[in-house]
Amino acid sequence: MIPLLKNEMDQIWGQFDRQKFILNDPIQVVHKMQRMPNKSIADIEICAIWTAMVSWGQHIHIMYCAEKLMSVCEWKPSDYIKFGDFYDIPDECNIYRTLTGKIFKEVCHQLRCFYSKNDSIQEYLKKYPISLDDLLLTLCNWCEPAHLGSPYRNSACKRINMLLRWMVRKDEIDLGVWQTGLIKPKNLYAIMDTHVAQQAQRMGLISYPKESWKAVMELTHVYRQWDAEDPLKYDFMLMTKNLK
Repeated sequence: MIPLLKNEMDQIWGQFDRQKFILNDPIQVVHKMQRMPNKSIADIEICAIWTAMVSWGQHIHIMYCAEKLMSVCEWKPSDYIKFGDFYDIPDECNIYRTLTGKIFKEVCHQLRCFYSKNDSIQEYLKKYPISLDDLLLTLCNWCEPAHLGSPYRNSACKRINMLLRWMVRKDEIDLGVWQTGLIKPKNLYAIMDTHVAQQAQRMGLISYPKESWKAVMELTHVYRQWDAEDPLKYDFMLMTKNLK
């Protein structure tokens, strides 16, 4: 059954409409940031981090919130971080669902500490031999106030893994700005939410239909067997298709 599933998903991938996917996915906000005149790599990185932070719930609400955050900083998030403008946000401000002003400021403070010493994450990754696992844990720590999870707590870390896919893979969908000799698409982990976990279990790819880091590792192992260089291409199908 597993080889048949691989063949089916390879066929779907061959016909996959990348542009349609972008139009219905939060990454469209990051693409818009990338098209902005005079943007920096740091602008793209911070836009991606903020967008990933709010990426749970209905896509239309996610994209509305991400666009609103970009509007508040006038599509110059790196200046907004470096100058500390975010400190003016009231603690009790509701940004999105459980994301309050206080939580958002705590994450932005972590980003400010980094960007006050570095031009970009991309530049840092070029200077230092950081693995994808090191980067994943760093992002988990920065975003800890926003409860994006950690492998150490057996969390699926969906939004962190999604952010890493955006910034490490390179094609029409993903930007590839964090790809280095040590950080490559083949190192990425499966992006798992409730829907993907249920799909994967029903298809016999994982043993239990509940999102967790163990399930992420189990599904990632299957993906890597199917395509050692670009395993996460199969995530697109599980996110968007009801495979038989």
